[in-house]
Amino acid sequence: MTIIDPFDVDVVVVGAGFTGLTIAHELFRSGVSFIVLEARDRVGGKTESAVDDRGRLVDTGGQFANDDMTEVLTLAAAAGAERVHAAHPGRAVTVPVGVEGDPWAEAKGLLDGLGAAEMADRRNVMRWVAGLDVRDPVRDAVRSALNGATCCDSRRIPVSSVAQWNERTPMTAPELQSWFRPTMHSLALHLAAPFTDRIRLDCPARAMHIHDESVDVVALDQVWHARQVVIAAPPSAYRSLFVTPPLPDDILDAAAAFEPGTVIKYLLGYDRPFWLDHGRNGIAQFLTPPGVYLADTSLPEAPTLVGFVGGPTAQEWLRHSPAQRRAAVLHHAATAFSHEALQPVSFLERIWATDEWGGGGYSNVPTTHAPDAVKTLVAGLPLVTFAGTELAARFPGYVEGAITAGRAAAAEVVRRLRSR
Repeated sequence: MTIIDPFDVDVVVVGAGFTGLTIAHELFRSGVSFIVLEARDRVGGKTESAVDDRGRLVDTGGQFANDDMTEVLTLAAAAGAERVHAAHPGRAVTVPVGVEGDPWAEAKGLLDGLGAAEMADRRNVMRWVAGLDVRDPVRDAVRSALNGATCCDSRRIPVSSVAQWNERTPMTAPELQSWFRPTMHSLALHLAAPFTDRIRLDCPARAMHIHDESVDVVALDQVWHARQVVIAAPPSAYRSLFVTPPLPDDILDAAAAFEPGTVIKYLLGYDRPFWLDHGRNGIAQFLTPPGVYLADTSLPEAPTLVGFVGGPTAQEWLRHSPAQRRAAVLHHAATAFSHEALQPVSFLERIWATDEWGGGGYSNVPTTHAPDAVKTLVAGLPLVTFAGTELAARFPGYVEGAITAGRAAAAEVVRRLRSR
């Protein structure tokens, strides 16, 4: 007698970013049947690659890792990716020039000092810093650094959110310490390679029907009947999924605490690394406009500046034409380093603001005082697990966090399957 399994798969994984791919990898190793549904036409989430004007494959999304990010480094070693270090001695440039002291170091000290004692502080960061006895350039540096890091307006970021982020981000090495050849995105492709036949691209999940012992996930013209589902997507993406019965209020409220930011990434190629002249290290930090940052991401054969424009400044730039944005970022590079910046040999702009599935910043950020939001979403529902870099116990907002969250979610799903 043949017993017919009423389930299509044990687990439906919604999302093929690093979180979803890590979950799938762990399920694959455990012998659990699964399908990964990805709305985009590629895997990798907020990492992707493109060919620049010099014919080089470059990261147009997430790119950086450091010594603290052991999950990423382990994956890179397994993928055979070469780690490239940004090890230039010298000084960073502050724009506008002439500011006394180092406002960035002072701002970093203030922000890094937020921790367990500030978990209940509902004030936004700029209101908090306005009450401190610090110089105006330091307040400007706090604003610019946080706008750039969160891709949001620092006037909307609660002090408690920064405190929680610090508690979960044990950063001891420089944030932009290194990147990978060929690309960070190549690590996602490596992770997906063993089970590409179980990944459906261009297949957005639109509805989820939760029953007593099973979940139906509707994607395009197909319904997947599963024992468990994992939503490996940012909290802001939950609203695009029609769920019956509706998600509980505590889940909805926790998800609503998160919002996507706005970021534009630039890759500027040149004939020579002129930004290293005169004892500089290739980093330019802008007090104004806030949220603008430049750094050296060269390979020996390809001198390159990477630029980020985040938060309200990015929103303002999006009101201008591509030619105007190009002129603006080159102007800022020239202001920081040299008029040579006005003549790049390659230019690539990636606007993430219009990203339908993951939001417009590096990740979602909490813009509401909700210290228990992460805990609520990680707890999930009996048949539904929520996962994503925003919910990671370590390095939320980074690829490291996405992998960490994926491992935790996969372990929980396997535990639930075996307990039943």
